[in-house]
Amino acid sequence: MNPPRKHHYLPEWYLSRWKRQWNDEEVIWEFGRVGPLNELKARYRHPAATGYALDLYTIPNSAAEDASEIETKLLQIVDDRGARAIAKAEHDEAAEPEDKAGLVQFMLSMLHRSPDCINYLEKRLAQELGENPLFEDADTATFRAGALNTFVELIQSQPMISRMMEMSTFVINLGEDTHDLLTSDSPLMMSNGIGHTDAFIILPTGPRTLIMLTENSSLPDHMAKHDCKVLAKAMNDAVTVQAKKLVFGPNTKQKRFIDNRLNRPNLHLADAVDPKTGLVKWKI
Repeated sequence: MNPPRKHHYLPEWYLSRWKRQWNDEEVIWEFGRVGPLNELKARYRHPAATGYALDLYTIPNSAAEDASEIETKLLQIVDDRGARAIAKAEHDEAAEPEDKAGLVQFMLSMLHRSPDCINYLEKRLAQELGENPLFEDADTATFRAGALNTFVELIQSQPMISRMMEMSTFVINLGEDTHDLLTSDSPLMMSNGIGHTDAFIILPTGPRTLIMLTENSSLPDHMAKHDCKVLAKAMNDAVTVQAKKLVFGPNTKQKRFIDNRLNRPNLHLADAVDPKTGLVKWKI
């Protein structure tokens, strides 16, 4: 069997949480724009037909059986374990240590796995090593392979995993009387650093649910006490402003909201984006 070439940086099961019935199909809505001046495109897509890039994690200059191992031997396992862990958390089922580990590594992977992140790592390696005599004959494939190696190290970072394992898991349900939560190609939200006691990491897991990791239980309590519409708007602000090219939702009701934020450099949250991480600098 040929290895898969469609590498989902947003897993199909994750995007499927936003799908709704449309013209006899179960679909999600994809909103895309590259650059602030282009028209925002909205189209309905099957969750398997978006959130991927061809050969994104394929290792150059490797034997055929090894070239796809990041996708087949790492990320597919991370995604399967993450899906089970999120489902258990949302149904308030007793979690085993491996469930917590699966949730943590999935959330950590969502911080680094997008095409923009991989391309950034490749560009940095080329800049830092390009003038080194040891790499004077290196081609782009060499730097791509190095970027993928760094990516694997990042999503398997033991200091990050250990710190996140110290945090508790909270599910925040917004109820029905609110705006739908959106997701994007950069959906993870986190505090300014995770070494302090008020640190948190948040991921939307559907139109009405968020998962939060933190050791300070007053933070999810504080969020849950907010008006649901205010909380949903704040989350959607961050998810859309952080997005590189794509935002997703269950319908087109928030098209104008997305149009006013996706790749708009002068919007009200633009200064809140950390230039190093590309994430909105949240405070709760």
